[in-house]
Amino acid sequence: MQKDHINNFMEEKLSNAILKQSLRDLASKDIKLRRKAKSFFMSESFQLFCARNKLARAEEIKKGVELVLTYPLISRKSIVNQIAKLLDTRLSKVITK
Repeated sequence: MQKDHINNFMEEKLSNAILKQSLRDLASKDIKLRRKAKSFFMSESFQLFCARNKLARAEEIKKGVELVLTYPLISRKSIVNQIAKLLDTRLSKVITK
């Protein structure tokens, strides 16, 4: 039972890290990195990622990504950092379960 809890926690932590890094890449100065991040969010792989991680609103996340990309770089970085904090809060709730 404890092993399952640890495995679930580690999977959640890894998924959280992937999502946070992908979001941060959207706010990168590097255009190629931004394009790759956007491609990830728009891909079938992201759909599978969402399903595997019980993120029910993949389409809304995609719309949010599009919206974030309309902001200037400095604002985008601020928004992405706020989202990353929310993801950390989500992960801390998993720890306490």
